[in-house]
Amino acid sequence: MSIYARGSEWRKWDLHVHTPSSICQNYGGDTDEAWERYIDDLESLPEEFSVLGINDYLFIDGYERLKREKEENERLQNIDLLLPVLEFRLDIFAGVKFGALKRINLHVIFSDELPIETIKSQFLNTLDQSYTLENNGDEWNRAITKESIEDLGRSIKNSVDESKRNDYGSDLTEGFNNLNLSLDSILKPLSRSCFKGKHLIAIGKTEWGDLQWSDSSIATKKNIINKADIVFTASESITAFNNAKKQLISQNVNSRLLDCSDAHDHSSSPNKDRIGNCFTWIKADPTFEGLKQVIYEPEERICISEENPFLLFDKPYFSAISIHNDLNVFEGETDLAFSKCEIIPLNQNLVTIIGGRGEGKSMLVEYLASSFVDNEQSKDGVFKKNGEVKLSYNKTNSDSEEIISFDIIEEKHPLEFIYISQGMLKKYAGESEEKNKLAESMKKLARLSKVSFDDHLDHEIITKTNRYSELKSILEYKDEEGVSTNSIDFLNQRKNRVQSFIDNITTEENKKKLKDYASDLEFLGKSHKKLSNINELELYLLNTINDINLKISSLNLSEDIPPIDNSSFNAQQTRIALIKSTVSEDIATSSQSVQDVKSRFESYKGDLSTLLEDVKDYQSELDSINSKILEMQRFSIELGNIELDIFGADSNNPSLLDRMEADYKEQASDLAKSWNDFKDISLRTDFNDTQKKLMRSMLEDLDAEIVIDFNTDVFYEKVSDCIDGAKWRIKNNNEAKAENFGISDFSSFFDFLRNNFKEMYDKDGIHQNILKDICFKDFHRRDYIKIYPVLKYKNKDLNKVSAGQKGTVYLKMKLATSAFSKPIIFDQPEDDLDNGFIVEDLIELFKELKKYRQVIIVTHNANLVVNADAEQVIVATNDHGKLSYISGSLEDSRINSEICKILEGGDIAFNNRRSKYQNVK
Repeated sequence: MSIYARGSEWRKWDLHVHTPSSICQNYGGDTDEAWERYIDDLESLPEEFSVLGINDYLFIDGYERLKREKEENERLQNIDLLLPVLEFRLDIFAGVKFGALKRINLHVIFSDELPIETIKSQFLNTLDQSYTLENNGDEWNRAITKESIEDLGRSIKNSVDESKRNDYGSDLTEGFNNLNLSLDSILKPLSRSCFKGKHLIAIGKTEWGDLQWSDSSIATKKNIINKADIVFTASESITAFNNAKKQLISQNVNSRLLDCSDAHDHSSSPNKDRIGNCFTWIKADPTFEGLKQVIYEPEERICISEENPFLLFDKPYFSAISIHNDLNVFEGETDLAFSKCEIIPLNQNLVTIIGGRGEGKSMLVEYLASSFVDNEQSKDGVFKKNGEVKLSYNKTNSDSEEIISFDIIEEKHPLEFIYISQGMLKKYAGESEEKNKLAESMKKLARLSKVSFDDHLDHEIITKTNRYSELKSILEYKDEEGVSTNSIDFLNQRKNRVQSFIDNITTEENKKKLKDYASDLEFLGKSHKKLSNINELELYLLNTINDINLKISSLNLSEDIPPIDNSSFNAQQTRIALIKSTVSEDIATSSQSVQDVKSRFESYKGDLSTLLEDVKDYQSELDSINSKILEMQRFSIELGNIELDIFGADSNNPSLLDRMEADYKEQASDLAKSWNDFKDISLRTDFNDTQKKLMRSMLEDLDAEIVIDFNTDVFYEKVSDCIDGAKWRIKNNNEAKAENFGISDFSSFFDFLRNNFKEMYDKDGIHQNILKDICFKDFHRRDYIKIYPVLKYKNKDLNKVSAGQKGTVYLKMKLATSAFSKPIIFDQPEDDLDNGFIVEDLIELFKELKKYRQVIIVTHNANLVVNADAEQVIVATNDHGKLSYISGSLEDSRINSEICKILEGGDIAFNNRRSKYQNVK
């Protein structure tokens, strides 16, 4: 593992710290006592300080001493890296105005890998300067050393009137204040091969900003700052820094600005330029190569903040993989094993896993994911999971104690993260994917409103269509001989025939008596029925009270519920008693009337008992017929009303068909609103402006057309079940069925129901109830009527774009649904995605997403590693079946080399990244 195996992390860098050896400083001079206090101050810096640029004017003595103190005396162990920085004043100021002694400051930052003697011999000792004394015109032309600068200072002081010499400082100070070098004289020795890639140039923003923009200075001013790699400033506050950066951007010049302390004083000083007064965080290894990354990716790598940018956005992330012992990957197989590796720390941002074919890059994430998601095994075998491998998960980055350690075992762990396995996008978005399935998966991703038919309306439809079917069945009933025995005509015929029987068995003299007898018998029967019903009601009320009280008692609630008193139904019981009394009197009266009629037949000479019995039977049959006529008339009226309810059209009272059709359209409208709300990022008050911009970029090419799709194939397959094949020769011919039914889409389906259903329902050879259920029950309709979004990518129907574009849309949707929370693990995105999307969008998308969620990708695409500026690169290696992993950052030379060796176009990707820097410089 690299010493910085977690890859690029945020650390505080202060690249402008002067020492007691500096010509201008307030530490107390270049004495041992001053140095001791100075080093103590540096050792007391907050722990986030990792890199210091030891910056002295013209000389490297201060850096040399600190380097010796760190390496030989084990001082400054809190600081990971010391970089030598040399500061010069440039002589470019013609045609501009400066304040007293102000000059443009240029800083040369050298790699710590350069020997100090090389910097001295190949750079410092090659610098020389010419200076013309104002008083006598003598020329001073010397190499730059402390002695030569003191000599210059003396010459300057000697060239002025003796009475004014007391206004000047020491010889060294005066020589330094007047020593200004040309830009070319500094850059020329830096072009030597020994300094190639081992130095950076920084310009002081404050002094550069003080240059007035005159016609003669515009080109010169821009040229100076644009030749620099970075720009230094020492801001009083973050607000002041931001204003300075905005100013550089507005002036269209180099804006790679770093805040530095420009420390000339101890940390306890009230002065702004003091030790520790720095807001710059750099996300990089604490190495010179790490510093160079801010040139290629300044927006990604630099943050000006009071607190660690690691804490700016709270997010959960996988923090480490541990392999405690060598472990065979598959059960029962020994030819492939994970090698023992105590810990692979994981970066919380973009982690890329690379390796050649069969090196174990996908195998690692697939093995880890198998304890969290449904895939139990690899295509190569059943994973052996015994807890030797552990995966650590930080619930938050703000509390290092909030960590869960998961053993990779057979048991599934309850943890949510997005895992896109290799080829998964093809499964969901392949060319053969059915449009409904793809749409359903997109609906789930966008959490769109669930479209479902109104349950209450469905119940009403089922109830009324069932009653419709029941009434039709009753009214149109035919006996075995095909006679419609429930028709009104048939019943009237029966009524007339029975009445004729009664008329035929009695004389005119007995008709009145028999009529009274029949009437009394009818009334007596109704009275007995009424009494029976009222007795049932009385018993029901009593049982209801008992049942309710039993239920209250059985609940055994802590809060007492009072039982129902028998008196609760007093009003009903009183009325019941009155009715029972009245009905009993009616029964007694009717019974007496029957007896009275019988007594009136004393003079009858025939068989009275037979006559009365016959009349009674015929009258009973006549009563039954009359009742049935009334019932059939009532059913006929009810059927007419139900038909009106189902099929009728009334603007003030819409039919069930109207409501059914409207419900589908309302579902479509709700789905459209849900989609629009999903896309309307302005509604997301939980997003900041940057997040909203990111979300818009993910969704801007996506749109949806909500359709109500009627699947005629499915419908006519169902219709086959309601056709009697012996009577219809079209049972298995969808084209013929379509011709008969006339249904081709959603609209014509409802036209059929309104205008042709009743006719089709009554046709011979149609199983009526099956047809009714197919057309009206939601259980059936949901199979052939579906409402879904037809997603569009760049105005093209998603079902008509390439598999790679489908995969692109699916990924965008999946990322957009939880863009700023759960980690995502993506195995080889380049296999399933549109290449144009990867180059033009995915790289930038990952660069933004990783700020808000951990992104782990397995890839063989160099651009996704290099140009997405991956914070961490894990390199997988298979050595004769032993899988091992090394980890580090892009700036790690070993990792850098592996990228170029393993990934096709790796060197090109790095060169393109550097070229981008050259273009913006």
